[in-house]
Amino acid sequence: MSRDTKDIAILVFPTHSSIINEVKLTTMKKLKENNIIIFKIIQEKNFFSIYLNKPIKASNILSSFVGIKKIEIACSSQNNIKTIINKIIKIGQKIIIDEKFFIRVYSENSNFLPRDIEFLATGLLIEKLSNRLSRPSTNEETASKVMRVYIGNFKSYISWKSLDGIRGNSFGKIKRKAFIIIYNEISLFSLKKIIQMGFFPDILILYWDYMDLKNILLSLHQILDHISIHKFKLQVLKLNLLIPENNYLNTDILVNLLIIDICSYFSDLIDVIIPFNLILHPIWLIEYSINFCIKNGKIPWMPILFEEDLNFIHLPKNFNNYNLMATTLTRKKFNTYITLRNKIRIKSDNFRKNVKVYSIKRGLLNIRPNYIDNILNSI
Repeated sequence: MSRDTKDIAILVFPTHSSIINEVKLTTMKKLKENNIIIFKIIQEKNFFSIYLNKPIKASNILSSFVGIKKIEIACSSQNNIKTIINKIIKIGQKIIIDEKFFIRVYSENSNFLPRDIEFLATGLLIEKLSNRLSRPSTNEETASKVMRVYIGNFKSYISWKSLDGIRGNSFGKIKRKAFIIIYNEISLFSLKKIIQMGFFPDILILYWDYMDLKNILLSLHQILDHISIHKFKLQVLKLNLLIPENNYLNTDILVNLLIIDICSYFSDLIDVIIPFNLILHPIWLIEYSINFCIKNGKIPWMPILFEEDLNFIHLPKNFNNYNLMATTLTRKKFNTYITLRNKIRIKSDNFRKNVKVYSIKRGLLNIRPNYIDNILNSI
């Protein structure tokens, strides 16, 4: 579709209108990180439009950015009904080819009635497309091409492409940190959820071997690319240093008990993330973790507690996914776990000495950032 690029804008719709200013600021930072030049920003009531030099690239980047509900790529128009309708007709003739179409108008401007514009534009477009097989649809669901028109108080926009965002709160909206331990797919999904809630996390990675750490770091990078963060610290600890070999106990359950201990004793932060889920974890373990954390002055957050979709997030192949814990432990067996866990002194100085700390400075968005290789080379 040929078009005058000076009229092309991307429309950014925050998850909530209350966070529009925070989303606008973090959006500007993210675009500058990727060397995209912003010419102008116009803020409307429920969205803002950005005029820039690479609208397609920018929309793809922002569609995976926390705090954004959706992105629209649109042609802008002056706010008068004749110009708006003419532009709808002009764009419609180019993008509607032998298919059912529907025009939906949203107006934040009291001077324009959406139904009037929809009726006029649809009638004129039917006339212009009369020599084709195109015809209007009665609703969006049955249409193969939907044109969305957004009328703001300053400009109007005719959208020709829409991308869904990942929603959530703006990054760092809650002005406090939370501590989270990353060790498997479920914990990574918990990290993604807690970032969407607006927390800024401190991260400790637990891993078994080189490949395990590699896959965790690559998955972590996918999540961190959804936020505007340049510098952060990663703490890394090998699980083999904690769990004795040949202990004949279920390693997954033992790791879960260690997660509770580390959250309670290792971090100075009050807010801790427990990556437990009602489908994957027994209720007694969830109750135990809540009571144990509160007893030690922590506030436990469980962002995936009621999550039903067990597919969670797409991680690199060969990732050792979490195993379902279907076995119900007896009190005697549970005490055996507690005895072994108590031999691992989380509160000791030796535990802290085994934790490696890396100060990370992220570069531009790329497939394999340098900090991943730097950490792997040091292990």
